[in-house]
Formats: sequence, C-alpha cells, structure tokens
Amino acid sequence: MAAAEPVTVGTAVVAYVEPHAGLAREFNEWYERDHFYAAAMAGPGMYAGARWVATRAHKRARPAGTLFGDPGRGSYLATYWVLPGMQAEWEEWSARTYAALPPERLFAGRDHLHTAVYRHAWDRRTADAPVPATALDHPFGGVAVVAATDPALVADWAGSVLSEQVPLVVGFERQRVVMASAVAPDHVLAIAFCRGDALAVALPPDAGFASAFVRTVPGTDRYVDDL
Repeated sequence: MAAAEPVTVGTAVVAYVEPHAGLAREFNEWYERDHFYAAAMAGPGMYAGARWVATRAHKRARPAGTLFGDPGRGSYLATYWVLPGMQAEWEEWSARTYAALPPERLFAGRDHLHTAVYRHAWDRRTADAPVPATALDHPFGGVAVVAATDPALVADWAGSVLSEQVPLVVGFERQRVVMASAVAPDHVLAIAFCRGDALAVALPPDAGFASAFVRTVPGTDRYVDDL
C-alpha cells in the first residue's frame, strides 16, 4: 500500500475586515459563532482556520503603507487554509451557501478592506517549527503580516525575523481579490507566526502593508473594547 500524501496548504483565504463603529462586539460574536463555521470552515477542502485582532497598540505600530487602505483601520484578520486543488470547489460551495442564507444571517455592519485568495508559495522555518499545514492549529499567540509589491522585500523580511520567537513565516502569492474597499495592485504576502507578542516583531517601514495581530480567544469578547 502506497503511503498517503501528507496534508499541505494549497491556497489561503485571507479576510481583513473592519467592523462599523459601535458594532465590534456584535461583529465578533457573529463572525466567530456563525460565519467562521457556517460560511467558511464547513466548505469542502477548507481544513483549518484562525482569527486574529489588532488592538490600538498594534495599529499604532503599523508603518504608513496604504496597500490595503488606511492603516488606522482593519481590526480583524481571518486566515484559512485550503487543500491543494480544492479552492474552486470551495468557492462554488461558498457562493451557493451565501445565496441560501436569510438576510439576518448576513452581518452588514462591516467593511472588507481586503479579502483575497492566495497561493502558498514558500515558507521559512526553524528546525523546531511546525509545518505550515498545522500552523493555524498550533498555539501561536499572534502573527505579523507583511504585504508588498516587491517580492524581494517580503522575502528579506521573512529571513530577518526568523528566530526562536518567530519560528515560521509562510509566503503567498495573490491569486484573486474576493472583496475589497479598493483593489490593491498585485503583491506578495507573508505571515510570520509568533510564540510571543507579535508587537515585538520588527515591521518593514517601506512595505505596502505591515501589522502585528494577537490571536482572538474563541467564545469571548476579549479585545473588542481595545480596538
């Protein structure tokens, strides 16, 4: 019997969202208790997901890049891994699911600053790091995310931050934009997974987008009063 192929990341769906003023608590509850599962994780091929949040301190530390709009906005980030070859099937399922949902199951009080599909392109990791396929389930405390139109800038940054505290950086190439306030030019994106506080990770000042995020705590409203 041939050995089974290990699970790998084919594509990622990355959703960068800002809830409307005064609706952060309602948005967080709706997203984590309904949308995350019913409109994302239940679909074919999507096998891992995690949510991250940028507090006031995280936003203050962002460079001035505007690839995804005003760096003062963008409080929540959702990251999903999709198996190789399954992105199209997941998108077909997602379209059918959205069309069938009643209006009360769709939360209008949010802006998709940048939601896109990315192809897994590369990774940098230390000897004791988990593989990218398990990164979203590993108990990392936060992530630092960098996007730029210059692939070399992102690759150089990934190499510079790799350490005991940042043992894994996963790189992606954009495939298509799903929803966005303003469509960004073609770019590459890297997610650095942090064992400690992602605020300690140095962000490149000349990137189109760069931000630290802390992991949300499912089942709680932690951080919603600090956005």
